[in-house]
Amino acid sequence: MSRILQSRIRYTVQLLTTVICASCLAQEPESVSSNLISNGNFRGPVGALPDGWTAQSPSTALAPSFSLESRPGGATYLVASGNGRPECFGYIKHAVHLSGGKTYRLRVRFRFEGFKDVNRHVVHMIQNEAFNEGIFEYHREGDWVVGERSFTGPVSDQDAEVRLYFRYSANGRAIWDFVELIEREPIPPRPVTVAVGWGSGDRKHWAEFLDTAGKLNADIALLPEFCNVSQRDGGKPVAPELIDGPTGRFMAEKAKQWKMYVSGTFRRRDDDLVYNTAPLFDRQGELVGVYDKNMLFDPEMDDGTSPGVGYPVFQTDFGKVGILICYDSWFPETARLLSYRGAELVLLPNAGYYRELIHARAADNGLTIAVSSLNGPAGIWDSGGNEAGEQQPDETRFSPTGAISDYRRLDDVRMLIATIDLAKQPSPHYWGGPMRSAPASRKVRQTLRVPIEEAIAKEARRWDSDEEIVP
Repeated sequence: MSRILQSRIRYTVQLLTTVICASCLAQEPESVSSNLISNGNFRGPVGALPDGWTAQSPSTALAPSFSLESRPGGATYLVASGNGRPECFGYIKHAVHLSGGKTYRLRVRFRFEGFKDVNRHVVHMIQNEAFNEGIFEYHREGDWVVGERSFTGPVSDQDAEVRLYFRYSANGRAIWDFVELIEREPIPPRPVTVAVGWGSGDRKHWAEFLDTAGKLNADIALLPEFCNVSQRDGGKPVAPELIDGPTGRFMAEKAKQWKMYVSGTFRRRDDDLVYNTAPLFDRQGELVGVYDKNMLFDPEMDDGTSPGVGYPVFQTDFGKVGILICYDSWFPETARLLSYRGAELVLLPNAGYYRELIHARAADNGLTIAVSSLNGPAGIWDSGGNEAGEQQPDETRFSPTGAISDYRRLDDVRMLIATIDLAKQPSPHYWGGPMRSAPASRKVRQTLRVPIEEAIAKEARRWDSDEEIVP
């Protein structure tokens, strides 16, 4: 069987797997049990707590009100109400039992009144002293808000509590319809093989690099910033090209040849403007989209390059991909925005960068980051800040490993290649689960009563040092 045919078969299988997985995500995960919360529908007398549930707060002065209200048909809702104080904080809990080695899904449905930010005021989690998990994403279903998360449970049998928190809303209300914890089938892995490189090279070198990546079954290969600049030419910037010029066509052809995604950057001309552009080509050599570098290094501006606008996230057949270029990485807001927009893998082509920042960018935002560098080392980091191939993990990180596998270093073509399971999202400072570890982009882990983003936005617009800024 020819190499090209093997690549086409592999691409077809991956594409079909993606379609199947996307279909599964659109449907209810297959469950293997009924609701493990015996009163997940909040039965009980109106005005009281639901049977089997207990309300708790660290202070009576801060305690919200939890009680049942009637609903059409004789059933009841669980309602939490603020107590008139913005420091309001408390939760209602129900005991559950978790069987060791099982996979679960926690799901809730509710409405809310009197506040806008669900993540700041409502928290849904399951925990005991050794284990914790929770819901981080929500979506609308008609008049209701639905949140759910599937997760791998503890390794051994344990008793735990399902907790519904209401916090930091003086006069708001949350109205729950149901909460459900079920056992489900194990979460399928989502492996993606990433190839990154370092150093400059001519077209012949990068063709060898991409050919090697393709032969090693890479799903995505990343060239450095200014990948069409060679030290043989003195490292001088070359003339801007069109998106379908020589460098763009080269990337597209290699992407199509090896049925893998390809990216890197070059100076791109668009009418009378010039950008530092990173295109992303798919497995068929088609252009998925482009990212134009927003944060330009001073010499780029002096050379006539204009900053791009916006930080897009691109859907691929293995997950969502964002791109940062070189100087972008010095600004923490850039990675945070990509994470908020759902990016799972961030590509960072650069001419030079500060390696130690990437541990933080990955861990702060729950991102896998892949780096190719013109004048520095390449690298791949998982969402916990673990680096592929590292020999001595940082003793203060406390992040589970296992998301990265099949790491290889090929010095002859200046390549690192590794497989990352995007279904695994380890967190640094992992104390039994993600609810007590680093917040990353999980907004529910932010406990500020006044969103810090609003204060940052105000300060970012302030130019007069004597101007008074009220939090």
